[in-house]
Amino acid sequence: MILPLRRRHRRVFAAIGILLPVAFVAGVAARKPIPTTAPLEALLSPRQTFSQSGWNRSDLFTNVAVRVQLLHDAANTNRSALQISTPKDFVKADLLVYWLPAESMLKDNIPDDAVLLGAFVSGQPLPMPPTLAGKPGSLVLYSLADHEIIEASKQLSLK
Repeated sequence: MILPLRRRHRRVFAAIGILLPVAFVAGVAARKPIPTTAPLEALLSPRQTFSQSGWNRSDLFTNVAVRVQLLHDAANTNRSALQISTPKDFVKADLLVYWLPAESMLKDNIPDDAVLLGAFVSGQPLPMPPTLAGKPGSLVLYSLADHEIIEASKQLSLK
């Protein structure tokens, strides 16, 4: 009784040893490719080149070593941007940059009239909305991960 079972198991394992790798290769070959999408940034906003420098200040923030530069569009339009640069050792989690109008008061949370300029990336220009041109205000660095205001700048104007 044991000998016939051994023969059957030997044949089944030989068949499995041949068919299983063939089935695996066929399954891998039949897979659909992983869909890819274009980066969302390229679709949402066209890249703007800002070249003309308005001003360059490193005294806006008191507790953080941050350099802020006002840039204007190369086509000489009313579009402007702020380029914020920090040293390499400046590490904060999920930092957002807000524009706070001068008449608004900053307390523990970001006020409702604050304008989100974008995620903080050192050296990358943050386009300013045209509605803010010439209006005084301040910049606020907010950590989304810690839910706290990191630093608020002194008053500045985008002229």
